[in-house]
Amino acid sequence: MGNLRKRSYADYEAFMLRHRTTVWRACCRFAHEDKELARDLVQEVYLAMWLRYDQLDDGANAWQQRAWVWRTARSVLVDLYRKREPDTVPLDSLDEEHLADTTVDYAKHINDIMGLLGAEERRLLQMRLDGYDAAEIAQALGIERNTVYQRMNRIINKLRKEYGR
Repeated sequence: MGNLRKRSYADYEAFMLRHRTTVWRACCRFAHEDKELARDLVQEVYLAMWLRYDQLDDGANAWQQRAWVWRTARSVLVDLYRKREPDTVPLDSLDEEHLADTTVDYAKHINDIMGLLGAEERRLLQMRLDGYDAAEIAQALGIERNTVYQRMNRIINKLRKEYGR
């Protein structure tokens, strides 16, 4: 491991300027192009980067620095997503007929989606939908964590191709 030392805020400012595009892109992607939300998220990411800045290896090259920025941003954004209140509608505001129709439509849609996938893909997607993270899925299926990411990307691309998104 390279040399770690206490860095000044001036060093951090220069670092932040070099990597501002990476942070902005990560936040825009997370905010689904909502510029106001993205600006707020950028501030959260910059704060986290400052708090962790002393952990960045002095000998890190530009690619390693960018990877560190991306991992830090992703970590902050995932934490914020998990803390976010879900968008919900009180069930008592829906009448029973509408709720029954929606449930049937949703179940049919899920069955259609699952029908496009093979058995292994269905198992992997179901575990992900049930809240398992990549490490847990990898351990359960006896595969590498990176393999889980690759297969999930293939599933997502397959569904995007089928549904035109």
